[in-house]
Amino acid sequence: MSKISAKRDNRLAWGVTLLVFGCIFLLRQLNVFPPEIASHIFDFKNYPLIMGLIFLLTHSNKNIGIVLIVVGMLFRLSDIIHFTRNISDYIWPVLLIVAGAILVLGVKKK
Repeated sequence: MSKISAKRDNRLAWGVTLLVFGCIFLLRQLNVFPPEIASHIFDFKNYPLIMGLIFLLTHSNKNIGIVLIVVGMLFRLSDIIHFTRNISDYIWPVLLIVAGAILVLGVKKK
C-alpha cells in the first residue's frame, strides 16, 4: 500500500470516528435519548468498541480495529461473563430448535 493510500485511510477512519462521536454527543446535548438508554450509549467502556468497528469498516489495516475491539471487550469482560452465564440456560432449547429447523428446511429443499 502506498503512503498516500495509507494517509487517506487514516483520514477517513478518524474523520468518520469524529463524525459519529460528534453526532452522538450532539444528540446527548439535545436530550434525544431516554436516561436509561443514554447511560449505556455514553458509557466510557463502549468507546473503544465503537471506534474499533469504525476502523474495521473504513481502514485497510484491520489491526487497529481489532486491537480497539479487544480493548473494549476487556473493559466489558464482567458484562460478557454475566451474559454468558445467563445464556447457558438457553443453549439446549436453542440447539433443539436449530436442529428441527434444519430438518424441516432440508425436507422442503428435496
